[in-house]
Order: sequence, then C-alpha cells, then structure tokens
Amino acid sequence: MNHFVTSNRLSLIAGDQTFPQSLDSDRPKLLLVTYETPAGTYSTYVLKDQLLTIDLHSAGYTCGGNELQLILANYGNERANRSVLQKMKHYEHFRWNHFTASHELFPSLIDNEGNDYLLLAYLNAGGIHAVSCAEGEQIHYSPDRTSLFRSDSASQQCIVEDISRLGFGRGMDCSWAGAMTISLTARGIDTTYDKVMGQSGACWRVAFEPVWDYSSADALVVYDYATPACKAYGLSAVRDTRLEPQQRAAAKLAILEDIRAGRLPIAINLRVAPEWGVITGYLEDGKTLLCRSYFDDETFEELAADPEFQAYMKISKGYLHVDHWPYRIIRLGEQNAVPAALENLYASLRIKLDSMQAGTADISCYATGYKAFEVWEEGLLDHHWYETADDEAYSRRLGVNHFCMMALTDARRSASAYLQESLSLVQNMRALAALTEMAEEYGKMAALLEDFYKEMADPAVDRTGDQLRQCWTARQREKQAELLALVAAMDNIGDMLAETVLGVTEN
Repeated sequence: MNHFVTSNRLSLIAGDQTFPQSLDSDRPKLLLVTYETPAGTYSTYVLKDQLLTIDLHSAGYTCGGNELQLILANYGNERANRSVLQKMKHYEHFRWNHFTASHELFPSLIDNEGNDYLLLAYLNAGGIHAVSCAEGEQIHYSPDRTSLFRSDSASQQCIVEDISRLGFGRGMDCSWAGAMTISLTARGIDTTYDKVMGQSGACWRVAFEPVWDYSSADALVVYDYATPACKAYGLSAVRDTRLEPQQRAAAKLAILEDIRAGRLPIAINLRVAPEWGVITGYLEDGKTLLCRSYFDDETFEELAADPEFQAYMKISKGYLHVDHWPYRIIRLGEQNAVPAALENLYASLRIKLDSMQAGTADISCYATGYKAFEVWEEGLLDHHWYETADDEAYSRRLGVNHFCMMALTDARRSASAYLQESLSLVQNMRALAALTEMAEEYGKMAALLEDFYKEMADPAVDRTGDQLRQCWTARQREKQAELLALVAAMDNIGDMLAETVLGVTEN
C-alpha cells in the first residue's frame, strides 16, 4: 500500500483495477488498512469499489478494549448487500456463543440473486479484523469474546467448546457423576459434582462383584441413580442400552440434534475402557464424534510434542475422538419444573435407605449396600486365595481393590459435603439435630477412608513375586476389612439418623 502514498496522502478506489489479484467470488469484499500518523496508529476499512482517502489528519479506529467492537456488518453478496450492523448490535445482548447466518436473522434483499454472505469487521486489542461466512455457516465467538471465527454449517460439524477435562484424581472419581456434572454445567445449570452425587443418591453407594471386577465402581451397575438425578434437575431423559447396529443410525441423528441444541449426551465406553464420558461435538456430518473421557490426560501427555496431533487439536477444539460405539447412552432433554432443594434432600435419604438394604441385584451377581461390604471383607480375609494366587491374579485383585476403595472414598466424601450443604435447608429442630449428627458421622467416615486410601500401594507400579506381596500384606488386608466393617456400622447409624429426619418431616 505504501507506494500509493503521495505527499502524505493516500487516495484510491479499492477495486479490481487497483488490486487485480482480489478473490474470485461473489462474496462482499473489503480492504483493511492500518496506518500511522504523527498522532498515533489507526485502522480503517473500505468496501470494494469505494473511495479510500487517508491523510495526516485522518483519525481512524484505535485498538479495541477487552471485548471486540463491531464496526461493520453487511449481508448479501458482491452485487447487492445491506448493512445489518444494528441487528448485530441487538444480537450482542443475547451473549450467544455462536450463531448461524440465515434469512431469519438477516433478511435477504427481495431482488437478490445467488448466494448470501455475512461480512463482519471488528476491532479488538490486536487491531482491525474481518470474518465472512456463507448462509448456513456459523460465526463463533472465542471463549474470551475478543475474536470471531467461521465454522462449517451445523449439518457438517458442531463442537461445544470449553468443556472441562475429566479424569480420576480431580475430586470427581465417579465417572458417571463427573460426566453428568459436565453435561449439566455445559447447558448453564448451576450445580456441582457433590450436589449431583448427593441428589442422585450415588454418594451412598457401595457395590462389589465376588469375582473382583473393576466394574463394581460403575455408579449404575446395580442401582439406578440416573432417574433420581434427572428428576432432581427437572430433566427428561432418553436412555439407549446396547443398541443393535440397525438402531444406531437413528440414535446418532438424535445425538447430533442434542449437540446442536447444547444438550451434551453422556455415555459409557467412549474410548479406552468402560467409563462414563461426555460427547462434546461432531465433525464430517457426524462421521466423527468428539468427547471428554476419563482417559484423555494420558493421550495429551503422550502426544504433547507431536505437531500433527497439535494441529488436529485446533480442528477438534481440544477434544479426542470417540473410539467405540457406547453401550449405554443417556440423552438429557429439556428442563422443566425443578423440585425444591429440601425435597431433593428427602428423596436422597430415601434412596440411601433403599440402596443400602438392596443386597444382591436381581440382574447380576453384584452385591450392593451392606451385602457388598460383607462380600468385600470376605474376599480380603480369604488368606488361602492370596497364598496360592499367581502374580497376574494377585496384581489384578490389588488393582480392583484400589479402584473400589477410590470409589468408596469419593462417594462418602461427597456424602459429607452434600449433608453439610443441606443443613441450612432444614427448619425443624429435631430433624436438623439428626441431620447435623449425620453430617458429622459422614465427615468422620470420609476422613477415615481418605487416610487409609492415601497409604495404599499404587497398582500402577509394576511389581512381581515377593515385592508384589509385600506391598499388600495379610495384615494390611485385615486392617482394611476392619475399616470396612467400621464404615458399614457408621453407615447403619446414618440410616437411623436418616429415618429420624424423614420420620419427623413425614409426620
């Protein structure tokens, strides 16, 4: 541009004669210019075929502030377009994360032929910028709302950005409740992981499989905590389980529609292993689904220096692919009337009393509640098994034990937090006294479990022979069995206190 400046003045028509290499398309076009005068640095723009004049006294636009500032918005094409700047300023009040260019938002000229495009120019702290999209494509705001970028139409791809990572050791060790929390907060529902655990009743759970399987820690393996969770948040839900191949096409279309509406489905076995995660978006008309899972950190760490992986992360907005068709999917529908927090507390206490007494699930050999404690303790005290087991079986049982203790510790910590938060809801003095004692009991229980869990041997460390057996001795297993018996007794006290709270309120 500098060679067009004569005597401290720039004057030109921004057209094909001046810029013969301009893009060959019917989009509206503009020229962005940043220039410096003795008074400072400024920016400006001019639409194609219009006159641009700049001299020493021209004061253009200066850099914007914390959020972007729109200075141009036109809708149409190169032959005919109109300003829609006032409409864009109106839409800014809605604080959309993205929007689709359409005739509904930006009416087309009645005599217009051909394609329509939305052209935006804006300022931010970095200067002047422009972005354009065709009708049906989307414009997205960056997370900090300082820039705009285009994406393909929602039928081709849709990604819900800025979804938090999941992972064990983040205070969300129940993968179902973690995924549920992320899905709820992504759609603007104000909640926490501990509240999801409490209102669903999952904070009271304990389950165990006599053959010692990792699936014992799955929140929904023996008891339905999902239904009360949805009821507590006023949500309808559709659950698909073990769909046949011919059913999956319709299910995927429903998943894509939910994503476009900002309702993120949760599902189990998305990648690596059967744990719950969140489906966060899709690419290529849904051929590729994206997700957050409890196994993402390992992949991010392993490929941190891989340029091809990092380049793809920009396309997928930081999400990994769904590798497996999940065998359980929960699609959360619209939110309607939400029960009062006190009503949800009472419902949670009833779930506690029911689930702890459930015994053995009808549909499997999993034990739940007090029966689960008994089966687990018996397995810990079966000294003959440990004396005769080979390294592989011994190591697997060590891993399952550690995983189940992690789940139990996390559940009772959430129970303690949920009870403490619920104290302010209860007005009846007798019920409040019982609930306060219950909160104290679960606070003690959570501390006992946490202290024991911290001292347990890490199953990720590869050990064999004497080293393997020394890290998990008979005396350590006996101490754990004693702890589980104590926790069961404290849970029983919790039952009696819960019955008191419910008895007072129901009378």
